[in-house]
Amino acid sequence: MPKSGITFFLLLTILGSAIADVFESDYILEFWITITPQNWEKMQPMRFNQFRPEPPPNANDRPFRPSPPPIMAELDTAYVPTDIRFDGRIWKDVGVRFKGNSSLKSMPSSLKKPFKFDFDRFIEGQDFFGYQKLNFSNGFKDPSFLREKLAYHLFQKLDVPAPRTVFAKLYLTVDGVYDQEYLGLYTMIEQVDRVFLVDHFGNDDGLLVKPDRIPDLIPLGGRWKNYEQRYTLKSRKKDSDTGRLISFLEFLYKSDDAQFAEQIERYFNVDSFLKLMAINTVLVNLDSYFGTGHNYYLYHDTYTDQYNMIPWDLNEAFGNFQQGQANRLLDMDINHPSIGRRMLVERLLIIEDYRFEYYRNLQALIDIEFHPETMALEIDRLANLIQEAVVADQHKQFSTRMFEQSLSEDLSPRDQGRRKRQRGGNRRNRRPPPPMLDVIFGLKTFVERRVESIDSQLNGRRTGKILEPMRRPRPKEQRPFQ
Repeated sequence: MPKSGITFFLLLTILGSAIADVFESDYILEFWITITPQNWEKMQPMRFNQFRPEPPPNANDRPFRPSPPPIMAELDTAYVPTDIRFDGRIWKDVGVRFKGNSSLKSMPSSLKKPFKFDFDRFIEGQDFFGYQKLNFSNGFKDPSFLREKLAYHLFQKLDVPAPRTVFAKLYLTVDGVYDQEYLGLYTMIEQVDRVFLVDHFGNDDGLLVKPDRIPDLIPLGGRWKNYEQRYTLKSRKKDSDTGRLISFLEFLYKSDDAQFAEQIERYFNVDSFLKLMAINTVLVNLDSYFGTGHNYYLYHDTYTDQYNMIPWDLNEAFGNFQQGQANRLLDMDINHPSIGRRMLVERLLIIEDYRFEYYRNLQALIDIEFHPETMALEIDRLANLIQEAVVADQHKQFSTRMFEQSLSEDLSPRDQGRRKRQRGGNRRNRRPPPPMLDVIFGLKTFVERRVESIDSQLNGRRTGKILEPMRRPRPKEQRPFQ
């Protein structure tokens, strides 16, 4: 049974407002959101931003350099001042907006949208027990509600800098529209910001960027203007820092193999990346640097003078980003742990010491933290924690039966048909169709089969399957989850 918010608040009072207390607990937090009708209308994602891509400059690049894709339209979401109540205490004029891309676009009629809270947007210095921003993921594409919690926790177990998470319930009041409406169960995720950086690196004065709309860490010439739309600044801009990032990207592509092996650790935290890559490999998390080329941050740690990769947005871990290759994901080749070619993967794995370290990380994961028995116990523990909140969630994307089944069994297109019949003709309770997946892997069965495949590959008993680059969408008649 979930522990009450009152007990949690008393615990915070006793222990103080230490950052870890908010996230490192098994409490399901409760937030009560009050928005004026005018602001509720204002925050709806009705508009689009369209960016014109900058053409890449001509340069003597490595032969496998990919070209940046066109920059796609984005939903335009606005922060509005909102009152947030947590356990009897009210935070006034908190900036609240919808967040996300696919999770927002794919469920336009659902009330359960992902949120971002910015506590000091309208009141300078306001925070939530030391935090300025909080993210709330709505469980998009995940009937288990556990993918992000489990995945982020693996990164933390291996000391890879990654956001903390905790479960939360959100309630919405809009005068004359909604009265304390239970929006459902969310995963609350720590923001990668100055608070995060100080906590993990001991400094926050380095350059933080979020690469996006670009398939790899590609240099785009000598002017920062060429980078602004694809390496989004998340920290203060200093010419010396942006210049160093450009030098780093140029080094990645233009150094020969001997220079790369000798100097890469001057620029990049290789040890942390090899752990990150091993975790991403066991999770087959392809909506990432290793697949779509986004959902990660780069931070320049000014103490070590190295760049670090920080994972982000893990709801499609455990093989939930498929692109028509679901039958190959469980056997994804550990020596090609990406869709297509990725510069860091390719250049690091040809170096024997790094390749063996990556193998050691994989072996340690499947022997300990990602071992099927270890994961099954954690899956059951968390499922028991959230079950009551999931059952009460009337806005969730998937049914309660699918939540229960997804813990240990695959969900097929046939299961989707059953769900439609169960809903019947009650239009009020109809939810948007789930995303187009060949199969939603059951968590426990995914872990068992993935561990068996990795163990066989490490011991030379099996050759993994190389995933193909993403191509045009499949014909409609082949898309099952419609």
